Amino acid sequence: MVEDEYYKMIVNIMDKYCHMVEKSLDARWNLMPVEIFDSEVYAVIGGLLSRQATMSIKLAKNPGIWNGHIAPLILRSMVDTHITLAWILVKDYKKRAKQFIDYGLGQEKKLIEHLKNEESTDPKLKEIISIKEKWLESQKYSFLTEVNLGQWSEKNTREMAKETDLEGLYKFAYEPFSAVSHSMWQHISTHNLIQCRNPLHKGHLVPEIISFPLDEDYVYKSSKYLSKSFSVVDKKFDIKTVDSLPIDWYEEEYNCMIEELNRGLGVR
Repeated sequence: MVEDEYYKMIVNIMDKYCHMVEKSLDARWNLMPVEIFDSEVYAVIGGLLSRQATMSIKLAKNPGIWNGHIAPLILRSMVDTHITLAWILVKDYKKRAKQFIDYGLGQEKKLIEHLKNEESTDPKLKEIISIKEKWLESQKYSFLTEVNLGQWSEKNTREMAKETDLEGLYKFAYEPFSAVSHSMWQHISTHNLIQCRNPLHKGHLVPEIISFPLDEDYVYKSSKYLSKSFSVVDKKFDIKTVDSLPIDWYEEEYNCMIEELNRGLGVR
């Protein structure tokens, strides 16, 4: 009974959280001092913020993925996105934002060429190529688009984190979550294997689809990374909103929920 009540209350909080995140994103964008002749620069910043907000919302709306199998995949992407955003903003943000765009366009151009080289008669493939080419041309003439085979920032993620004072985030979030993303041994040995139940088999490990209890702490972590991204943009552009940061809002709502549950149980 208590568990059912807890679940209903946490789902209600998540619904309100998603609404709050959307409102906070809109508020910041409306206060962003967009320079029309460099609008693509602000599109990068707004797009990265929107990406962060979207991932946090999708995580909050899907309790079935609040576990060590799936949630870290989203959190790792959020940490990666925040490091990217922070690195762009820390120095020469207009130049770096355009660099970010050019790299993405180059990757799309490369994909188009790979698709063209596919030996396929599927008419859908030709349609896909046509759509992609039109999108690329709408951004930048294809013949002017260079394909960069290295890192878009010419640095790896660790170096970018170091330059933005995010080494702790890199070591304690990005790297552990990367183990999940890349299905490394330290993850699969604890999440995808169990000890054989046959005592004669010397305790060797066998594959198992392991179920874990739902843990809303993953949503809490996503609110923290989203708040970091909001904060770095607020600081850069001196944006002041009346809204709480997602992590502060989450903590307050969650604590109120726990107090209400305790009152219902007669706990002081």
